Amino acid sequence: MKRLVATTLIAFLAPASQAATTDAVVPGPHRPKLIIAIAVDQFRYDYTTRFRARYNAGLSKMLSEGAIYTDAHQDHFPTVTATGHATYLSGSVPATSGIIGNEWYDRKSGKVITSVEDAETRLLGVDGEKEGSSPHNLIVSTVGDELKIADRGASRVIGISMKDRAAILPAGRMADAAYWVDNLTGAVVSSTWYQPELPEWVKQFNAQKTALKSLGASWHAVGDEPSSTPLMTLPATPGKAYFSQWEETPFANEMLEEFAERVMNNEKLGKHEQTDILTISFSANDHLGHAVGPDAPEVEDMSVRTDRVIGKLLDAAVKQAGGRENVLVILTADHGVAPVPEVNLKRKMPGGRLDKTVYISTVESALEKKFGEGKWVIATQESGFYLNDELIQSKKLKHSAVEDEVATTVMTLPYVASVYTRTQLLRHEASQSQIDEYIARAFYPQRGPDVLVVLKPYYLFGKEGTSHGSPYDYDSHVPLLFWGGGIRAGVYSEKVGISDVAPTLAAILQIQAPSGTVGHILPEVADPFLNKTQAKTNSRHQ
Repeated sequence: MKRLVATTLIAFLAPASQAATTDAVVPGPHRPKLIIAIAVDQFRYDYTTRFRARYNAGLSKMLSEGAIYTDAHQDHFPTVTATGHATYLSGSVPATSGIIGNEWYDRKSGKVITSVEDAETRLLGVDGEKEGSSPHNLIVSTVGDELKIADRGASRVIGISMKDRAAILPAGRMADAAYWVDNLTGAVVSSTWYQPELPEWVKQFNAQKTALKSLGASWHAVGDEPSSTPLMTLPATPGKAYFSQWEETPFANEMLEEFAERVMNNEKLGKHEQTDILTISFSANDHLGHAVGPDAPEVEDMSVRTDRVIGKLLDAAVKQAGGRENVLVILTADHGVAPVPEVNLKRKMPGGRLDKTVYISTVESALEKKFGEGKWVIATQESGFYLNDELIQSKKLKHSAVEDEVATTVMTLPYVASVYTRTQLLRHEASQSQIDEYIARAFYPQRGPDVLVVLKPYYLFGKEGTSHGSPYDYDSHVPLLFWGGGIRAGVYSEKVGISDVAPTLAAILQIQAPSGTVGHILPEVADPFLNKTQAKTNSRHQ
């Protein structure tokens, strides 16, 4: 099957005066000097089309002049921040990367741990001794890791974000640094995994207290008069309430972009003999989206402001690297988001809110009735269940029998779509649909639940806001854009995965693909760098 170059979409995605063509190639070097890998946290694909007419900066430039994949997906389960960011530059999926979620139950310690917590490290940039974070749970390499191996450490690889996992996981295990923002102080922090203390330039940035410059500030929609009702007004005094709101505003993304410019300047990214990589994840979109949902006016304005922030970042990167021909920029998202259930119900759409306590107790009651008293469920992850191995052994039961009882019970619930047990997945018995494949890509036996459950579309746990994590398109379908020197402008409609980004970059850099890669090279992007002229007609399926 050949890739379809959707020329009819070009006019829709790009203004007529700037319409991209599949033959337009901006001259670029054999290998870019600076790669900027952008992830916009919780940025659904349809945000690139719904708000396209209002974009006039960075997103507009990438949509007009870049390679655009209209059917790109985070093709795994669950679609959450840690899994999406781990997949982005490793080309891996949870089953091979070991990053099965934002957090999971650790059977050895008996505790729920986060994807990047690391008791062996110390947090840098805050007062007192606090546990740091690291990529030690990531069991595969990233593009940055392979680049540093190939170049014997000559390249610089740095990750930044508001969130620790979003800064750490794309950059990889060998990154020179990862920086994120402490949500209690607004300070940029890191951990001793990377260096014994923060560089002086980071300390100087923190001394400016950039996050506090928005105290008492009002967020007005673009184009609104200052006298209009603001979308949000922040508290006038610092503290937990201030930072929890601040991280939902464009002000947070603007601070991160400012910090990105400091990183490029102080680390001289794009000025070394070898390629440098900066990964940046804009988290404010996710914090806001959870609170208000994809249909809120705040999300539209946040998207418009994200366009502006990315425009500023692209201009800085081009200047830093000495021209667009030396820069390669990739933009995607770690996941999408479901509509707010109440909004969806007004549309006469299915779905609704679920009480997780009732959900768990239903399973507990069924197991007690079948096998006797005891604490059968010791933890959950998303909608999946971890079972009490000691209790199962003490009652001399087959683990598969308990798993099956859980599966039988949850399948009686009207909001459950499908169930997968550990025994099934170990035997590779579930592989008949796309969702089955996503589940198989999620299963890492040492960390995963004993029973994985997929809810029907639009059902969510929680009393307010919205969330993500499902294998459905509203959570999995994300943008995938390439822009810079050597990129052939065009719109491509064949379905691809975000796991395809890493092997594509490895081909461009002519390095080993990351160790856990399951993706494929995107020829439309890679071939021009490899001095091939038929990229628009090539396909891995020919």
